[in-house]
Amino acid sequence: MYRLLKLILVVALVAAVLTGGTLVWALASESDDFAFVPRAAQPTLPVVELEGQQPPPAGAGSVLFSTVGVRHASIFESWFGVGDGGELVPAHALVSPGESDADRSRLDSVAMGGSQETAEVVALRALGYAVVVKPAGVRIIGLSLDAPIRSDGAVLGDVIIAVDGKTIRTTDDLRQAVRAIGAGKSLAVTVHRDGKALRIATHTMTGTEGAVVLGIIPASASIVETPRAVTYSVEGVGGPSAGLAFALEIYSAGKAYANLGGLRVAATGTLAIDGSVGPIGGVAQKTIGAGRANADLFLVPSDNAEEARAAAPPGVTIVPVGSFSDAVKAITAATAKRSENAQYAGNLS
Repeated sequence: MYRLLKLILVVALVAAVLTGGTLVWALASESDDFAFVPRAAQPTLPVVELEGQQPPPAGAGSVLFSTVGVRHASIFESWFGVGDGGELVPAHALVSPGESDADRSRLDSVAMGGSQETAEVVALRALGYAVVVKPAGVRIIGLSLDAPIRSDGAVLGDVIIAVDGKTIRTTDDLRQAVRAIGAGKSLAVTVHRDGKALRIATHTMTGTEGAVVLGIIPASASIVETPRAVTYSVEGVGGPSAGLAFALEIYSAGKAYANLGGLRVAATGTLAIDGSVGPIGGVAQKTIGAGRANADLFLVPSDNAEEARAAAPPGVTIVPVGSFSDAVKAITAATAKRSENAQYAGNLS
């Protein structure tokens, strides 16, 4: 009996040690998956400045941009999920085959720069300013694993400005130049990277249906000329989803913040040059973050509204928008309702 009890105790101790060791390993080790975790929405005023703007009057209200913390999930989180409103996201949903974390970070930075430029154009045009947008090359936002230009030195975010010395301004320019060279032929591609022009010697390849291609996913790059400059000082945030919030901040600064009516307005959504608002990821976490920042309104892309409403904490009103003008109208309606409520309360007193 004593020997049996001793054996049971030894087995239990070994099991406890193994379980504890596994738990410690699972908590400390990173998985390939990612964790999206809520962050409180941040004020746009300290990071976006319109040339010549004045400080907002006391009680004018503010615009907030929503962010999500993105990190590698632990093994434990991959097994059991992410706590505190977080979400587990598989690696393939964020990183393309052959793409490194550095590639993803660089592309996020490029996307952030694009969202800032678009916000400037949309907001200043809404304020009545003449804004000129000139094509300035083709940005690489994707690279095939077997593309010669990839192994020859091109990286995500490069802007192609010339092929064999011929200026490239648009994606059509690039397609025509590459098609004229032919498949499997050598060419010199000049790119802008980090403020410098670099020459890449490479080859074309054959794409789907026999097309002659470089093996990239292209996007238009542009130069924007505006009568009032906009400067940004954003750190530690990437991606395009702050475009709507940045545009609302620029617009509000141009209106001396009188349009906000004292409201704290959080916003998220990609923004196109035509003012349309597109869907984003991590909306549940961003909605929680809007609540943590005590936002009165949370403007979200129409495609994300259902998920945002499901995650909304008490006190946060979800307003779906499909365009920048929708967002402006939503704020105007909310400020009018706030004024009516204040007037009604004053009459009661």
